[in-house]
Amino acid sequence: MGSWANLNINGNELLSWKNTYDLWYFTKTDRVRDIVDEEDKYNNDNFIGYRATVANLRRRLHLGGSNLKTAELDFDNTRSIWIADMEHMLDYFQEDKEIDNNIFSSDMFNKISSQLEIVQSTCFQDWLKAVPRALAMNDSFAEKIGLGDDIVIDNEPLLSLMLSGLSGVVDDNLGYVGSTFPCMYVESYAIVLLEMSDDNDICELDVSDLVFGGWVDDFEDIAQIQAGETVFHLHFKQAVDELSTLNSSSNNETLQRMIFASVITAMEAYLSDTMKKQVLSRHAIKRRFVECYSSFAAKIKQNEIFTLLDTLDQKLNEEIDKISFHNVDMVTGLYSNVLLCELPNEKMSDLRKAIDIRHDIVHRNGKKTNGALVVLSQQDVINLVDLVQYLIEQIDLQIIGGLLDAPEV
Repeated sequence: MGSWANLNINGNELLSWKNTYDLWYFTKTDRVRDIVDEEDKYNNDNFIGYRATVANLRRRLHLGGSNLKTAELDFDNTRSIWIADMEHMLDYFQEDKEIDNNIFSSDMFNKISSQLEIVQSTCFQDWLKAVPRALAMNDSFAEKIGLGDDIVIDNEPLLSLMLSGLSGVVDDNLGYVGSTFPCMYVESYAIVLLEMSDDNDICELDVSDLVFGGWVDDFEDIAQIQAGETVFHLHFKQAVDELSTLNSSSNNETLQRMIFASVITAMEAYLSDTMKKQVLSRHAIKRRFVECYSSFAAKIKQNEIFTLLDTLDQKLNEEIDKISFHNVDMVTGLYSNVLLCELPNEKMSDLRKAIDIRHDIVHRNGKKTNGALVVLSQQDVINLVDLVQYLIEQIDLQIIGGLLDAPEV
C-alpha cells in the first residue's frame, strides 16, 4: 500500500513518487490548499499541492539551464545510442536466423529493422510535433499498450513507433520515457511538454494523497490562514470554552479561584507554544530570539559555538520552556522584538492585575500578601476570559499575517 504524488504539465504526467515527493522546480509560493469537502478528504475536487503556469515553470527550467537546445542535444545523444543498440541487435538476430532458421529471430530482425529505419529517418522536430498526438491517443490504445502489443496506425510510422514498445534497445538506454521521446533526462521531456502547452496552462504537483495518507504534513500555515487562526489559538479557545462552561456550572469561590488561575495558564500555554513554534521553524526569528533574549545570549561561549550550533534547536526548546510567560513585561518585549507582534497597551494594566491575583491563588493558597482570602465571582472569571481572549486574538491575527511566505529578514 502507500500513497502517491504526481507532477503533471497541462494534464500530462511528468513525475510520480510513492510515499514522498520532490519539489522539482516548484517553490513555496506555488502552494495551494483547495479543500471543497472537509468530510470527504478523497473527494477528487480536493487539492493540496503546488500550481504554477507553464510560463513560470518554463522560465525556471530555462534559468536552470534546460531549454529546447539542451532537449535537442539530449534527443540526438539518446537517438544515437538507440541506433547503435539496434544495429548491434540486428547483427545478432541476422546471425541467429541464418544459423538456425529461427522464426523468432527472423521476426525480431524485421521488427528492429523497421523501427530502426524510423529512428534514423526522423529528427527532433518530427518527434516534437508528434508527441501531442501520441499522448492524446494513449487512452485509446491503453489496453493494447498494456499487453505489449504493437500499435499500427496507417501511414503514421513514427506515431506507431511512439505508441509501441521499442525493440533492440538495452533497457538502461531506453531513456526517461522510452519510445515516447528519445531523452535521458526528465528536464528534456518537461521542455517538450511545456512546448506543447500555452503559457497560461497549469502545471501541478499534487500531494493530496500523501497528506491524507499521513506520509507528509498538510500545509499548516495555509490551513491556519484559511481558518483565520493558528492551531494554538484553536487549542486555547477550546480550553477557555471548557473553563467557561465549568465556571457557569457552579457559584463556588474555590472553584472560581481554580478556574481563574487556569485561564491564565491557558494564555501562557498559547504564548509559549506560539513562541517556540515560530523560533524553531523560521531561521530569521531564531536569530532574533538569540540576539534579543539576553538570558540565552549570555550563556553562549565563543569556543563552544559549533557545539551549540549542533544542538541549537534543543537548547532553544529548553530555554523557552524556562520562560515565565505570565511575566507581562518579558512577554511584551519578546513578542515585540522577536515575533514583531505588539500587545494592546490599553489592556496590559488589567492583565497585570489578573496575574497578581493568579500568583496569590497559585503561590499563597488563595490569599493576598496581607492574609486576606482572594474572593472571586463567576463574573470575575467571565471578565478575565474576555480580557485574555481579546489579547490572544490580537496576537494570533498578527501571527497569521506573517505566516505565509513571509520574508526571512
